[in-house]
Amino acid sequence: MMNARQVPLALAQENARMAVTGLAGCREMQKRLTEMGIFVGSELQVIRACGCGPLVVAVGKSRLALGQDMSRKIFVTPILDR
Repeated sequence: MMNARQVPLALAQENARMAVTGLAGCREMQKRLTEMGIFVGSELQVIRACGCGPLVVAVGKSRLALGQDMSRKIFVTPILDR
């Protein structure tokens, strides 16, 4: 069930800090994302998001490039600064 603030990662803005709230897609894709450090509860920061090419995100100390198709299957909510 999606909450009102949950969006696909593909729609996130550059520099946004996001929490992963859901993964769609086949089991193999979810396994691959988990191996890369992207799983429900993980946090990431959008480094590059131009809307027409791959998204670059920071997950821990790693930088990952995710295609638009994959980034539409990762659901996130913003992490609000306190």
